[in-house]
Amino acid sequence: MSDKKEAKNIKKEVKAAAKAKKAEQKKTAQVSRDRLNRITKQKRHRIRSANRVMKYGAKSFVRNTWLSIAAIAIMTITLIILGFTVVATQAMDTLVHDFESKVDVSVYIKQSASRDEVEAIAEKIKNLESVSKISVVSPDEATNETIQDIIKDSGVADPSLIKNLEDAPVILPWTLNITMAELGDTEELKNFVDNDDSMTNMLDETQKPTYDSKDRQTIESISNATRNVRYAGFAAAGVFAVIAILVVFNTIRMAIFNRKEEIYMMRLVGAGTSFIIGPFLVEASLYGIVAAIIATLAIYGATYAFTYVSDFTSFIKPTFEIMLNYWYIAFACLLVLGILIGIISAALAARKYLKAK
Repeated sequence: MSDKKEAKNIKKEVKAAAKAKKAEQKKTAQVSRDRLNRITKQKRHRIRSANRVMKYGAKSFVRNTWLSIAAIAIMTITLIILGFTVVATQAMDTLVHDFESKVDVSVYIKQSASRDEVEAIAEKIKNLESVSKISVVSPDEATNETIQDIIKDSGVADPSLIKNLEDAPVILPWTLNITMAELGDTEELKNFVDNDDSMTNMLDETQKPTYDSKDRQTIESISNATRNVRYAGFAAAGVFAVIAILVVFNTIRMAIFNRKEEIYMMRLVGAGTSFIIGPFLVEASLYGIVAAIIATLAIYGATYAFTYVSDFTSFIKPTFEIMLNYWYIAFACLLVLGILIGIISAALAARKYLKAK
């Protein structure tokens, strides 16, 4: 009898435990549902708030048409100056590198030297750290080049005269045309030519090595001009950036004053600082976006026109090709810079207003 009673009690306890467990699971599920609903509501609230902020910012951008145009104009000028500075310096750097690649230092070896001897000297020079490239021109090749230059420059067309030029004895030496890694850095080459044993009695006595290029001064002038353009461009862009910040700052401040009663009401109903400031940040960001689009189009249009109008197409074209291939990077940089200028200006204006209140 007692065993039956004990079994019955155990059965009751098992049922009670199962019921309690089921109730706990139900409670946990309800808590999870409540939590999920709260999160969903918060997300929806944030999305709605973000949509309202974007909507109010866009409305304010359209509402203050003339102020928006003034702010966009200054920001556009800033971005255009900055963009043209980068394009101009890149193009001038290309011009300098193009000049440098075409300027050679010439070392002349006696005509009586054998090709093996000249090739051995050329290999040693090629291994110098300051040397980028070297080419060997034989006396026959140098003579043929000279004859062709004479015919081209003088316009000689008489076959007999050309034949006499070609039959003339070869008097030119071997020529080593050397391209330096850095123009003007010829000290290592000079030391080699003057002191290396393989060069003893090998230099041609009639022609001295051309260490100092006549184009060196031109290249240095272009390099200095490139540096000046870069400094002047960035300085001008900096000045206009400050002006743009001031213009946007005053534009946003006027917008804030025009909506001060609306802001006051928003505060009364519990609107947060981010919800109040957000539309002004959106408005200022729109200034930067529009300015970046206009500046990008202006820079690309002007560069494209300059490529086909200018006589310096050879050095501007590589820059333009880089811009065409990576236009999205250029646009992204201008876009980020424009938005930053706008946000900084709006944040300063809003912060000053809220501080005053």
